[in-house]
Amino acid sequence: MKEIVTIFQNYCGSGWYPVLFLAALLYLLVTEKKKQIRVVLVEGSLVITVLFFLPFTKTVMNLLGEGETYYRILWLLPMAVVIAYAGIRLFGKHYRIGFVVLALVLVLTGKSVYNSPYLLKAQNRYHIPNSVIAICNEIMPAEDEERVWAVFPQELIYYVRQYTSEVQMPYGREMLEASWEWNWDTHPIYEIMREDTIDLDALSLLLTEYNCQYLILNKSVPYTGDPQKNGLTKIADIEAYELYRNEAVEIVKKKEQEENKK
Repeated sequence: MKEIVTIFQNYCGSGWYPVLFLAALLYLLVTEKKKQIRVVLVEGSLVITVLFFLPFTKTVMNLLGEGETYYRILWLLPMAVVIAYAGIRLFGKHYRIGFVVLALVLVLTGKSVYNSPYLLKAQNRYHIPNSVIAICNEIMPAEDEERVWAVFPQELIYYVRQYTSEVQMPYGREMLEASWEWNWDTHPIYEIMREDTIDLDALSLLLTEYNCQYLILNKSVPYTGDPQKNGLTKIADIEAYELYRNEAVEIVKKKEQEENKK
């Protein structure tokens, strides 16, 4: 039970919206008479809240391998809707004054999401770094070519798949999520890529073994070994990254692959 309370406290953070939600929920529980609204907003929220705090529910989620994401149950709670509806009910007869009071309460008890370090102004309509788009466009296969394989620094892994499926990676976000069953040392390429200094002599062999045609390196990360001696030809500089072509792995034509299948 203590663990569940800790999860709830971490979910609430330093804001007061969960407290406002619980207060609004109790208010509607006493005053709301419309059956449909009670079922959807009040009773439904109460059931979810009770289930969340039951140790049995946490045990079941642990057995299903979802213990690390147990807090997501709270995503089912319509906090914003309940707070807004309760506020309208409470100040309905005094709309102007009530609107000002409710707005002040929300502003004073909340925090600006735009101050979060995880929110940045979008650089493009894909909402991913421009460097990812430029890199993918540089190594994108032609219409008569099969999808290419490329190794990216860990900070770009999340974004590549959001932009295109024509550029494949030997590993993905499963290497970055500590709560997943995989960990960083399960893939030999990632084991090298995550080091403070990258060993190109060892990495180039693995690139060929895993049929990777391209390698993207962060300029701020030092490496040992000569790229040219390891068959890596530099093809472009894009912002903070260097793009290399692994000459040991050919880019496959679609017709060639079809003939090989025959």
